[in-house]
This record gives sequence, C-alpha cells and structure tokens, in this order.
Amino acid sequence: MEKKANIGNTESAKALSSGETLGQTIRRSFAVPQVVLFVIVLVLLAVGGMINPRFLGVDNMKIVTRDIAILAIAAIGVGFPILTGGIDLSVGSVVGLGGVIVAYCMMNLLLPVWLSILLTLILAVLLGSFHGLFVTKLKMHGFLITLVTLGLARGFILVLTNAFPITGLPREFNTIGQGYVADLIPVPLVICSVIAVFAYYLLRFTYIGRQIYATGSNVDAARLSGVNVDARIILCYIFSVVCATIVGMIQAARLSIGHPAAGEGYELLAIAACILGGVSLMGGQGSIFGILVGAALIGTVQNAMVMLNINPYWHKIVISLVLLVAITLDYARRRRESIDR
Repeated sequence: MEKKANIGNTESAKALSSGETLGQTIRRSFAVPQVVLFVIVLVLLAVGGMINPRFLGVDNMKIVTRDIAILAIAAIGVGFPILTGGIDLSVGSVVGLGGVIVAYCMMNLLLPVWLSILLTLILAVLLGSFHGLFVTKLKMHGFLITLVTLGLARGFILVLTNAFPITGLPREFNTIGQGYVADLIPVPLVICSVIAVFAYYLLRFTYIGRQIYATGSNVDAARLSGVNVDARIILCYIFSVVCATIVGMIQAARLSIGHPAAGEGYELLAIAACILGGVSLMGGQGSIFGILVGAALIGTVQNAMVMLNINPYWHKIVISLVLLVAITLDYARRRRESIDR
C-alpha cells in the first residue's frame, strides 16, 4: 500500500511539474513579439470573417495569400540590409524597374521569356553590388545611396517607357503572377516559400548568416574577429535588390503590363513588415519567421480594409500608424535590453 501511495505521489508531482512547465512555456512563448503578432493575425482573420463571411472564403484567401507572399518577398529582401545596420529605401522603385525592364526585354527587344527574366536578375545583382560598394568602400550609409537609386530608378523607368505602360506580355510569363498550383496555391506563394526557406537556412545554419548578424550587432568587433564584413554587406544589398526585382516581375505578370508607376510606396510596406516582425533598425536582430508574420499582418489589414469598403485614402494612414507603433516598440525593446545588461 505504501509503495502504491508513493507511486501516486510521484505521478502527482510529475503532473504538477508538467503543468508548471507548460505554463512557463506558454508565458515564454507570448513574451516573443512574433508569437503575439501571429495571434493578432489569427484574431484579425476571425473578426474579419465574422464581419464579412466572404473574407474567409476560398477566393478571397487566394488573393490574401498571394498579396502577402508578394509583400513578404520584398520584406525578406530588405530585411537583410537592416540586419547589418543599414537600410534599402529603393525597394519601391526597384519593384517598378524590375517589372518594366522584363516587359521591355520581351515586348520591345523581342527576347524569350527566360532570357528576359535572366537579364533582369543580372541587372538586379549589378545594382545591388553598386549599393553595397558605396556602403563598404565609400562608407556611405545605405539610407543615402538607396535614396539616390529611388529617384534614379523611377526616372529611368519614365524615360524607358515615356510614362506609358508596356502591354501584351506573354501568357507563359503571366503565369508567375496569375497562376495557381493545383488550382489552389498561388504561384507567388510558392516563390515566396522557396525564398523564405533559402533565407532561413542561410541565416540560421551557415557561417555567412551568423556573420551577417555579427556585422549588424557590432561591425568593428566582427571585423576584428576575422569576418569579411564588406562581402557580407554587399551580399545583403544584392539580395535586397534581387528580391525587389522578383516582386516587380511578379507584379508585371499579375497585371500583364509593365507599369511605370508600379511599386510606388512599396518600401514603406516592406520596411514596416520587417519592423513589425521584430527586425531591429539598429541591426543584428530579427528572423525570417518574424518578417513573414509582419507581412501577414499588413496583408491581412489591407485586405480587411478593402472588404470593409474603407476609403482607400485611409490605407496609407493606417499602415503608417502601424509602422509608428512598430518603431516605438522596437526602440522600447532595445532600451529595455540595454537596461537589463
């Protein structure tokens, strides 16, 4: 009997211990901003579905996931320079440039679709290298050089198109923006998934990823530790421009035109998604999961405003206020961490 009692007490203790551990795990999970943000996204989806049943319909979910995927690609790209302590303000103009260049190659130069895409990506690598070299060799902050590109790229678009859209893009090209896998999963979501997995693996499981974080945390310490800081910064700016260019091509395929005004204001959305997802503007902190959740929140809010027939003029105001909250929380988190140290 005594043995059975001891067994019962032991099992009770284990259960109690297990309960405490579960509670601690839940509290620790909700202390992570990305988890809280993910819960907010789920709540928004539930509330939107209650207000308008069509919000959670299959057709609208296809639109939402496609829009979130496109934004997430740009956000993942711009997140890399931010991780190094820099920033890329040219995202919106590069989105427009990517769509116009690929359309110009196909319709004006009559190049095959694959070659047009390849040449556009090569241009993106060159432009990203241009940004990275200015930041590393001339010690210019990414804010300044990408601000220059923001104007130059938009001006080049207008010169190339004479402010008229390039229409009649091939159907096989339009698939990357309009197509679905199994008539359910948008092709942009597949592209986003591939980029996200690659970026996650790079940052999480490679020396390059750890060196990118180290560069953003303390560039001088990273350099003294033997990290090729210049190469890592250049790589991050290349990745940012390539992702923005991919978004531009997807947008062109989605609309079946290379529009000179495409991508305007997109840098605000991409940077907001990063900051919302926990990427610190000071560098050295952030995750791909967080960026994806940040993009999901913005995409959900935008779609909800459309479904609720809110005046489009309010959209940018709402997103800007969301960005303000995210920046405030980022600085507050940084200040708290510095005090704890």
